[in-house]
Amino acid sequence: MSHLDLVTLLTYDMERTKAFYCELLGFEEVPEFSRGEHFSWLRSKKRSSSIALFHAREKAERPTVAHIPDESGGVMLGFEVDSAAEYYEIWKARGDIPLRTEVFDMGKGFTFGSQDPEGNFLQVFDVHPHFREIQQRIGMD
Repeated sequence: MSHLDLVTLLTYDMERTKAFYCELLGFEEVPEFSRGEHFSWLRSKKRSSSIALFHAREKAERPTVAHIPDESGGVMLGFEVDSAAEYYEIWKARGDIPLRTEVFDMGKGFTFGSQDPEGNFLQVFDVHPHFREIQQRIGMD
């Protein structure tokens, strides 16, 4: 059994991208694994998920990210929240976050699509209580 533990993202604006994930999605920087403006390791306060932010200008120096295209379409990060509708309203009110969709029921919960400051695609979702019970029963939560 496996779970998503780390997503690596390239960024041209480390502070802005780091602030986005920390302020809006509840991540915190792990100073022991971060290197200033070059690399930042973010860890979820809620679960064991991590995001590694590499400064895109330095990607050639790092073999693990050297060949990631600046615009690597097809990647979407999913974030579970207590209420997708509440997050949507907060993000919409800010006015500086690209919202790709409005909130809709995806069957197992409500969701909406957005993008982070670097254009990476995001899905923000919640889970209906019935499906939460199933997740707990099969050990997913």
